[in-house]
Amino acid sequence: MKQNKKRFPWLMAAAVVLAAGIVVCAVGYFSVKAENDRLQEELLQAEEDLQEQEALAEEAAREAEAAREEALQAAAETPAPTPVPTETPSYLGDLENVPAGTVVSEEEIDWQNLEQYFKSYEVSDSLFQRIYGDDKSYKTYCTVPREDLRYIKVLHYGFDGQVLVGELMVNYLLEEDMTSIFQELFENHYQIEKMHLIDDYGADDDLSCLDNNTSCFNYRLVTGGSTLSNHATGCAIDINPVNNPYVTYDSSGEPYVVDDKAVPYLDRTNPEAGAMHMITHDDLCYRLFTERGYTWGGDWSNPVDYQHFEKKVY
Repeated sequence: MKQNKKRFPWLMAAAVVLAAGIVVCAVGYFSVKAENDRLQEELLQAEEDLQEQEALAEEAAREAEAAREEALQAAAETPAPTPVPTETPSYLGDLENVPAGTVVSEEEIDWQNLEQYFKSYEVSDSLFQRIYGDDKSYKTYCTVPREDLRYIKVLHYGFDGQVLVGELMVNYLLEEDMTSIFQELFENHYQIEKMHLIDDYGADDDLSCLDNNTSCFNYRLVTGGSTLSNHATGCAIDINPVNNPYVTYDSSGEPYVVDDKAVPYLDRTNPEAGAMHMITHDDLCYRLFTERGYTWGGDWSNPVDYQHFEKKVY
């Protein structure tokens, strides 16, 4: 008995400890269960949210596809707009029948095909009638075959900066020289006051020069001589003759010019020579002609013919 009484306190203590352990375990169990339930609810909510987002995305895709199909249907039913015709620039064409002296605006020029404005033509019947006669450039006794002449049409800048149509009659052996030279002069805005056949002046060389007209063919004698000029075969040209006069010198060395308007152009060392349309060794016109084998009258001694370039081909 005494022994049993001694064991009782220990048994009570063990029971208390056991009960406390059970309580602790129970509390832990219910705590873990509550957390698991909470996590399960959150997972279910996340799945529902994802399904809702997927449903919304599918609906948006269906609406976009429907809108695209509507747009395609509307486009198919709408007639295509009538194309607006592009305006083609109205360029100047062939110059053969355009009168010399005609003013041309730069907008009329086809700059991509500039060579079409620098061409040579055989002498037509109508043109021959214009130049034939004893008071014309092609005299009734002219020994140069008509077939040896070519009619040249060019564009050139006048002294006022306007673009003008010019004309020349040249020997067929010089036609390529002339067309290429005058195209390069034009491209460099080189100014020539006027270019008309000398027949517009009754084939009178003095009248043509007094009007500062640039010309080539004229069946005539050399100035003050008895032999044919190179102009008679179309192998010489006079350019801006007032600005580049024909000058003779007397025994004392005094210069003489026919036209008093040419006096300001006697001093060829003038620093403004280029602006005054004076041909010098530095001038583009001089370079283009001489590099093709032409002789310049400005290099003669007496007379000195600053307007004159010639090329002997016969």
